[in-house]
Amino acid sequence: MTTIETNRMNRPWRYPIFIASLAVTMITLTAPAFSIDPKNPDWPCVQRKELTLTAAQMWDGPPITDSMPWRNSKKISELVQILISRRVPIEEAEKAIEEFAASLAKDKKNEQLTLLFAGVLDQTNSRRTRIVKGVEKINIRQKARAKEIEREGVALAKMEESAKAGEKSLTKKIEKAQKAYDWDARVFKERQENIPLACEIPILIEQRAFAIARAIRNRMDD
Repeated sequence: MTTIETNRMNRPWRYPIFIASLAVTMITLTAPAFSIDPKNPDWPCVQRKELTLTAAQMWDGPPITDSMPWRNSKKISELVQILISRRVPIEEAEKAIEEFAASLAKDKKNEQLTLLFAGVLDQTNSRRTRIVKGVEKINIRQKARAKEIEREGVALAKMEESAKAGEKSLTKKIEKAQKAYDWDARVFKERQENIPLACEIPILIEQRAFAIARAIRNRMDD
């Protein structure tokens, strides 16, 4: 019995893992999992890629422009950061809007609330754009990892074939390559499974923006 055959008998679990991992990798590489929208090949999410939200999507109040001076008000600037934070429960955010509206003079109320929404929209888009681009970067790295794992699998298979032909010196190299392959495949799989979770974040940000817009609009005088 050769050294390679003896080692296989002593650790029969490793080779099935290699075969299964390679199969999973090849399925991942050939399936359209890395991109659903052909127009955005690096975007892996089910929902359409959309970098920015518009006021028209959620707001029927006064016009909103990019140049609105909401940053000129310290109170509004601080409140915007509270409202866009997902760590703040939406109920607390709505209460903060109510308290802010109650503090405003009647003749300034709609103007200040409009500025508040302009700030929320601006900062929501800034945060959301960073996350969308981050999801794309993760997917790009996963594509590169998949190709690298495929190369590792092919190299490992070649070493296995050489070992079968009697090259006993490959035993340690195969062990090392196998461990590296198994680790890389496991990390790849875990990160791939996290992509759908990352895809949910822009949706949650969007849903919060809609809720905040509605809460602000409800405090305005018609």
